[in-house]
Amino acid sequence: MHIGLIGGIGPAATDFYYRRLISTFASKKAALELTIVHADTPTLLSNLASNDAAAQVAIYTRLTNRLVVAGAECVVVTSIAGHFCIDAFKAASSLPVVDMISEVGRAIEKRGLKRIGILGTRTVMETRFYGGVASYFSAQN
Repeated sequence: MHIGLIGGIGPAATDFYYRRLISTFASKKAALELTIVHADTPTLLSNLASNDAAAQVAIYTRLTNRLVVAGAECVVVTSIAGHFCIDAFKAASSLPVVDMISEVGRAIEKRGLKRIGILGTRTVMETRFYGGVASYFSAQN
């Protein structure tokens, strides 16, 4: 599967995902097909601060269209803060969107964890990521 990453809005997260993907695919002796496009951190933070999901979705959509041309089969937003508009982006995206919040919820459930701790920057915590994980569990029960 050709993976598309919308990176740059969390450079450390982009690097983390990139390295993990390389390692995971290498351990499975599989070829990694990956394209990364760059989104702008100050623009994301401005859209987050003003809760302008439509503006951020428009940016993600434009970048996703570039990923489609590159051959990507799914898209991942590498920033937790960038997930403030993930539901609207999933509805607008021409590619399947990997939703980190749902994936983290599934991983917590699979491991049978009852209590978790989340560390993050102020921006991440203000996105109420932890509320998204709780919402995941509410929807499953």
